[in-house]
Amino acid sequence: MNQNQPEDPQLREVVKSALSSKVTRRAVIGGAIATSAAALLAACSPGGGKKTLKPAKDISATDKQVTWDNWPYYMDGEDGSFPSLKAFQKESGIKVHYNIKIDDNNTYFALIKNQLASGQDTGADTMCLTDWMVARLIDNGYVRELDYSLMPNVTKYLNSAYKDQFGSFDPGRKYSLPWKGIIATIGYHKANYKKLTGKDAPTSVEDLWDPRLKGKVEVLSEMRDTLGVMMMADGIDITKFTSDEFYATLDKFKKHVSSGQIRSIKGNSYIDDFKNGDAVAGIIWAGDLIGANIELGSEDLGVVLVETGSTFACDNFVIPMGSPHFANAEAIIDNYFRPEVSAQVALAGVYYVEPVDGVKEIVTAKEPALGSNPLMFPTAEMFATKLKQFRALTASEDKDFSKAWSDASNGVV
Repeated sequence: MNQNQPEDPQLREVVKSALSSKVTRRAVIGGAIATSAAALLAACSPGGGKKTLKPAKDISATDKQVTWDNWPYYMDGEDGSFPSLKAFQKESGIKVHYNIKIDDNNTYFALIKNQLASGQDTGADTMCLTDWMVARLIDNGYVRELDYSLMPNVTKYLNSAYKDQFGSFDPGRKYSLPWKGIIATIGYHKANYKKLTGKDAPTSVEDLWDPRLKGKVEVLSEMRDTLGVMMMADGIDITKFTSDEFYATLDKFKKHVSSGQIRSIKGNSYIDDFKNGDAVAGIIWAGDLIGANIELGSEDLGVVLVETGSTFACDNFVIPMGSPHFANAEAIIDNYFRPEVSAQVALAGVYYVEPVDGVKEIVTAKEPALGSNPLMFPTAEMFATKLKQFRALTASEDKDFSKAWSDASNGVV
């Protein structure tokens, strides 16, 4: 596959195969963007170092239930039917309380931080949070070490890339397991990009800074994705960058903001600007392009997996120290590492990267276009060379970098 070319055939076939319009999980994240930076930093500030908390007594054997908090549009049957969950209940005898309760890492953490810090039950036996937030929970001692003897499917089917390359924040995946993966890369409005530049598609991050696109570029408000993609374009290894490298890239970002090249820095609403053509190119979440084209019923938007690489992150299962249903939580996690179950979710319209080996083959047999789509099933070469995880930050770096990012984005978000 030519990494410099947009994957339009895959996007086109996904649109054709979709049974109904889907709203993507990342298209609902915008709650964080409406919250002030100061409030978010306060909500997420580290809790003073790792705590020694005692795990709650596990009553799974006598209380056959489990509560799982997750993001919107991340499960088959978003109308509430949840067929894969109901099948698990019938097979296991464990009643599942599935709560679509997370719309942002920061705001969700703010709801449960006091219970987490004291080792009390948060109300959820497991939840799916993004790498950097999971790293913070692990560092603070808020989540339980996993028992792989209770999860044979995880042991057998977890894609090794998620344990090695994309698990640096949790060496050996002792405390977390991936739910879905998310790629950040370059997106564009095909007709308007051609009209303004004369080119069919951007092929690099540098193309975003073309003067002909002034005021037409939008980027993500997620610091790790926007700056991560920009850093990679400058040859910086985002898995081990220095503070100087971070600030050097931030200075370039500020230049593009102050010049008016970047029209806006947004969360969920950026996709609307691409759909109506006001945004012509920018740094986007790849899964959103699939959902947006399906919603439009067209091929108006394109995505480019640039040669310099894309950021990659996961939303991950964790089990809080206060969970009273540890074994039941591990049972439902293990259920979704069965390839046939994960394939069911993917085929139902959850268009994000699958961490479970064997899913691609099942999906390909039923929907060849989905199975061949590198936005859902990256190749081994992509995993090895093109997708990189923004390294974990220390508590002081997190505070300083986040403030610097907020200052640089001031007046644009």
